Amino acid sequence: MHENVSFNHHNNDRGIVCEGSGEGLIVNALIHRDYGVIGSEVHIDIYDDRLEVYSPGGMYDGTFVQDVDPYNVCSVRRNPVIADVFSRMNLMERRGSGLRKIIESYEFEEKYKEKLKPEFRSTEVSFHTNLMNLNYDGQNDGQNDGQKLQPEQRRTEIIRVIEANPKATALELSKLLLVSKSTIERDLAKLRDEGHIEYEGSAKTGEWKLNK
Repeated sequence: MHENVSFNHHNNDRGIVCEGSGEGLIVNALIHRDYGVIGSEVHIDIYDDRLEVYSPGGMYDGTFVQDVDPYNVCSVRRNPVIADVFSRMNLMERRGSGLRKIIESYEFEEKYKEKLKPEFRSTEVSFHTNLMNLNYDGQNDGQNDGQKLQPEQRRTEIIRVIEANPKATALELSKLLLVSKSTIERDLAKLRDEGHIEYEGSAKTGEWKLNK
């Protein structure tokens, strides 16, 4: 098996997540990703305040992880052979409990607060995870609690998601960024008008292309 992993480092501190949680998250992404999604790959982004991991393929049973209890997610392995290989390398348990173990690794930390709980979001074709940096000073000022991304920040995030998943739809982006579909459509139109992105192919089978 050969799998490309896109690794983007945006901060100067590598020790930002709880011990074992980052490794477990990446292992889960490689085991559960949909290898039938051509042209996409696992993306890892490290920022000062968080670690983000994107994996192609949603929940195998068709549910959305944000709609279920992450402590009791029934593990259905999309790639049992790959899972067995990782298990034999002692990188995972044979019985799935990845999300629960990631959350518990945070809850045991002294600096843990509920607002810093690991975040899991999925669509029909993607799985996103945010692990917050418990040592990041900006997490404690409370100024950004509950605030949505500003338009420029949101459009930057749209470009990042499209780079990871060129077939991302406006509906999927709206679910990930917690805004309306019409807002995303306006953002996409602006990005297209400014020459940052373009759409190639039909509405059903086409995909986004970044103009770098």
